[in-house]
Amino acid sequence: MVHILDVLNRLENKFDRLNMSSPSNNSGLFINSDPQPTSQDTSPSQVQSPSQTQSQVPSLPASSDRSSQPETPYRDDPMKMDVPKSYRHLTAAHKVLLWPTIYVHLLNSGIAAATDLQYVLQEGTPWFINLEMAKYPQSLPYDVCLPCYALGNNQPGQAARVAFPSLSSEYMQQYSDVYFNTFNVIYPILNRDNFQNETIPAIQRHGYGDGDPASVIALLVFALGKVAIEGTYGTPISFNNNCASGIRGGSLERPPGLEIFNEARRRIGFIVSQCTLENVQILLLQAVYTEACARHIDFWRSTVAASMACQVLIKCTPLDWSSDRGDLVKRAYWTCNLTENLYHLDLDLPQTGISELEDHVPLPYFHTDVQAGEDVADERSHFQYHFLAMIALKRLISRIHAALHDATSTTGEAAVDHTCPPVALVKELAHQLESWRQLLPRQLQWSDQARFDFPSVDVRSTHTSGNLFTSDQGPVPINHRYNLDVVTAQLRTRFYYARFMIYRPFVYKALHFPELMTKADVDCCALALQSACRWPLAMAPPKDKKRLVPYLFAWTQNFVGILLILRMTTVNECLGKIASERVNQEEMDFTARMLLDWVRDVRQVDGIAEWAWRLLDPLYNNRAFNV
Repeated sequence: MVHILDVLNRLENKFDRLNMSSPSNNSGLFINSDPQPTSQDTSPSQVQSPSQTQSQVPSLPASSDRSSQPETPYRDDPMKMDVPKSYRHLTAAHKVLLWPTIYVHLLNSGIAAATDLQYVLQEGTPWFINLEMAKYPQSLPYDVCLPCYALGNNQPGQAARVAFPSLSSEYMQQYSDVYFNTFNVIYPILNRDNFQNETIPAIQRHGYGDGDPASVIALLVFALGKVAIEGTYGTPISFNNNCASGIRGGSLERPPGLEIFNEARRRIGFIVSQCTLENVQILLLQAVYTEACARHIDFWRSTVAASMACQVLIKCTPLDWSSDRGDLVKRAYWTCNLTENLYHLDLDLPQTGISELEDHVPLPYFHTDVQAGEDVADERSHFQYHFLAMIALKRLISRIHAALHDATSTTGEAAVDHTCPPVALVKELAHQLESWRQLLPRQLQWSDQARFDFPSVDVRSTHTSGNLFTSDQGPVPINHRYNLDVVTAQLRTRFYYARFMIYRPFVYKALHFPELMTKADVDCCALALQSACRWPLAMAPPKDKKRLVPYLFAWTQNFVGILLILRMTTVNECLGKIASERVNQEEMDFTARMLLDWVRDVRQVDGIAEWAWRLLDPLYNNRAFNV
């Protein structure tokens, strides 16, 4: 993984040289350093005639009634669209809604939800955030807790420590084992051996105390362990046409493990202002639990708090990076960094600046996570490799967004300039991405033809060949050891997401400038459509245990954008021709079915998905797409 990052660093230097040597007509290759708008630093809205100097965006009505048909910002020419600066602050996932061709098609469709696009146009990404905030105006219920009794071993000046009879030693062991085999594989925040050999015995001897970080960490681990069990084997929260929801365990308002989580958050207040490693771990564990409950804003806020505390810890505390504790700090830092980066790219949520420490924080070694007697060849599911691979991929995806999709980027998806990114840039980005995949350890590698297969080496699994991912797993829940299906789906799907984003500007060009499409443009557009198809994360088993899927919120946003693009292949002549000649129709139909099922399910717990479904359901029911 260190070698991969070194290679990426050398390629970034190559990019810089390419940028400096590029001709003036490709000046939009990278982010414009001038914060003031230039003739090319505009959105599709900013193509105006002299008589259109005033913004034509409809203002918000005085009342809250949004049922009336909005005044369309398009006139004689659909490419002449007055969009405020909020368009440039929409994320790449949400900008698809305001692509002129898609925008006009949605308005002309007569779908009631399309009237809300005027507010997306005016407010940008914050409008979507408000949907999510409105979905959950209250915090998780706090009226359930664990029965307890006081212990007599408290120290002078300290509150009495307590024990919870329902958290027996057997449950502690069961919940912690499940946690480390599921959530800690994705977010490697804690060390298994330290927790099971030090934290649990101390809790069993002395009980749970206020102001004791170990007590809070233990309770959060147990709550997440219960979520993992019920999120895999529990009763679905609903059924739709005899199809079970992939959100299992508990209910919409009362998720699994809530009674244990409430005991943890009752005690968090005593230590929340600290900037220690344990405090960062607690905030991250709290974030993971809230994301499993689909409380996405709570997840983000907890992650931000963890990131701020982590920065203080790194900047102000002497650290020995080679020590076990130093390695845990590195894990916490990169977990914060990965999460914050993802939510910034997909939701435009503000960053804390933690990414600025990347050059100062080494990659974790995980050198204490292989127990004596553990099969070294297996190394507990290779979760270390998965985590390090995600770090390397994160840097590459950030480069893709900066070059092609950033709010201040002048390339790709703007009506004012139909020039797509230079093919040399696109090929270089695609080459970097493929190099990342080829440099992965053998246990993580796969080919496009085998994207649904089990990893090449999994010595402990009873399944060593065949499909790991299918469209339907049947009524019996499937639980792979060490969360193999979810971590594998996350890695592979993130790869196809990156490849799709590299080629997506050519989809925009096909929709808006078909007469200017070259053969190279057609090739890139076809690659974008192919890359958007058959993402493993949307398939079983992951789709049937959504409480265990990381960054559920961000994936849903991207699925909505892909569904809109797939829909346009049936109504736009140029894009439809490319799709019919270069993309497998069955794969597109299959993808549409999987992603629609996902949004239909997630809308129960996700405010943005709930709104998006009111667009997508009638949009797909009014066409001959095989869904």
